[in-house]
Amino acid sequence: MHRTYRGREITVTQQDSSCCTFTIGDGAPCSAAALVVSGVDPYDPAAVYDWLTSQIDTIDTEPVRPLMAAWWYAPGTVTSCSRGHTKAPDTACADSWCVRQERAAARRAARRTGITAASLAGVLTRAGHARAELRHDGTAKSVGFSCSGELRGARVCVMWRDGLLHNGLAEQLHDIARTLLAKGYRVEVHPESSVLRVYPKGSPGSAAYAYTSPAP
Repeated sequence: MHRTYRGREITVTQQDSSCCTFTIGDGAPCSAAALVVSGVDPYDPAAVYDWLTSQIDTIDTEPVRPLMAAWWYAPGTVTSCSRGHTKAPDTACADSWCVRQERAAARRAARRTGITAASLAGVLTRAGHARAELRHDGTAKSVGFSCSGELRGARVCVMWRDGLLHNGLAEQLHDIARTLLAKGYRVEVHPESSVLRVYPKGSPGSAAYAYTSPAP
C-alpha cells in the first residue's frame, strides 16, 4: 500500500501475512508490532495506515515536538537544531535542554555587553578623569567622579564629588560625557539633574533625555 496523505508519502508493506512495516517519507522502515498497545492490528495494512493518518492529523494541529522524528512532518515544514532536535524553520528549538542553554547564553551575552560601576570607573580612570576616593559612609575624601550601579548590567550613574551642591551638571561631567559618547556609550541626563545616566554600548537607553554637549 502506497499513498500520499497531507504531503507525506506513506508506504505500508506486508510479507507473507507477517507483521506490517511502514515508512513515512524518507524515514527508515518501522515495524508496526508496537501498535498493538494502541489497539491496532499490526497484521492489517489498512488498520496500520488509518492509525498513521490519525497520528498525522494530531501532529499537524500541535506545535512541533522536538523529540518527534522529522519524517512525521510534511517535507519542508521542519528542520533540525544544532543538537538534532526537530524544530520549525527560523525558530528557536523548544526542547527543554536547548531552552536552558539559550537562556544561559543570553545571560552570558548580557554580562559581556553590560556595564557595571566598577567597569565604567575603570574606563574613565584610564581616560584620565580623576576618581573620587570615598569613605565608608559614601562621602568623598577627594574631588573626582564616582560611579554607582542602578540597574545591574544595564545602567550606571556617574556623579561629580566636590562637596558642592550643583544645579545641573558640573563642568567636569560634560567632559566625562563627551569621553563616554566617543567610546560608544549611551549617555542621558534628566532635566535639572546633576547625574549622568550611562547605558551599555549599542543600548537605546530609555529612548529619552539623550545628552547633548552645551554650545561653546
